[in-house]
Amino acid sequence: MNLKTIMPQLKPKASDKKSAAALPKVALALDIGTRYTKLLVGKYSIDNPSITQILIAETPRHAYTDGLVTDDGKLSILLNQLVSQMKLQTKDLIFTIESTKFIKREFVLPKVQNDGDIQGLATYEMVQYLPIDIAEYTIAPQVIGAVAENDEEKIRVSVCAIPKNIIQAYQRLLTICDLKPFSMEIHSNSVEKIILHDIKHNTKSAYANKSVVFIDMGHTYFNVSFYDNGHYQFNQVLEVGGAGLNDVISKYLPLDASTAEAVKIEVLNQISVEDLDTKYGNLLPSYEAHSNYESLLIELLKVINQWVSYVDKVLSYMSRSRDKNIDKIYIYGGSSQINGIAAYLEKKLAIKTAPAKALGSCNYANDTIKRSIMSVYGNALGAFLRL
Repeated sequence: MNLKTIMPQLKPKASDKKSAAALPKVALALDIGTRYTKLLVGKYSIDNPSITQILIAETPRHAYTDGLVTDDGKLSILLNQLVSQMKLQTKDLIFTIESTKFIKREFVLPKVQNDGDIQGLATYEMVQYLPIDIAEYTIAPQVIGAVAENDEEKIRVSVCAIPKNIIQAYQRLLTICDLKPFSMEIHSNSVEKIILHDIKHNTKSAYANKSVVFIDMGHTYFNVSFYDNGHYQFNQVLEVGGAGLNDVISKYLPLDASTAEAVKIEVLNQISVEDLDTKYGNLLPSYEAHSNYESLLIELLKVINQWVSYVDKVLSYMSRSRDKNIDKIYIYGGSSQINGIAAYLEKKLAIKTAPAKALGSCNYANDTIKRSIMSVYGNALGAFLRL
């Protein structure tokens, strides 16, 4: 995404006219989340990029909410500590963000060649159809296909309206940390780059000529994104996530947020979701739990079934609106590591589902990086890649 448009005060490392070779060979990718902040360091080459370091830390409480940096003081201290710990020789940065505050719409526009014309048409359409003050948003259009309408060739454009206060808050944070951003991505675009990179460099790519869905199962929201032969088509951010499980645990086992997170990981590693469903999936309304712990397990299953219901509605809309069947679902993010969650989603949604695997066209400095690269750092990896 062009930083001249998104963050005009911060100049990219290379102008649009320069080749990809002029961009940094080593860069840091940043993905700030409500629960965790993830950093990835990579060395870039077109055919075989290398991921050399990864690091994750808890995001300070109340410092980041739904894409917005709310306490740049706390976050700058954290980022400076992490960058220092990594002993980096570069301050060149790519960052990726997502928010329920982003407004996303799709329009059919006249076919034009100039990016500036697409920008203008997309902005006009957003003003016409949405009750927003356009001056408070940055408009980021993306061409996602071609259509014929009344014998005229047109283009389908996905348009994202990003609140300027989100971008400005990032700008302040990165300036404080003396980091030099040259690229920004939205999470769904980051995943598109992963898929396209695999299709381009892997002759046996599982994504080629397939319609697939990626679900980022995060702490405060799920991001459900649909891709056809690698190209982004649609996404929906759902306000559900792993935090819902933490809330249940805090209710039945009075615990603070950090302890609830640790208990969630322990409990849902020991018991698979399928086992929970077998035992508690068809309880009669009159059933009374035998213990507080059993009540907890029943409520955890209810939260996960709520996730399934929300995701199912989005997938049904995707299939109808695109007139395409979904070949496979790939899951990543913190909640994708719950024991048995992929098999449970496959059973409930009746669509093949699997954890997203490490990108085969990348090198990884060690097995630890390779094992966690998609489940934890997937958005950062996609932001780092260049096509």
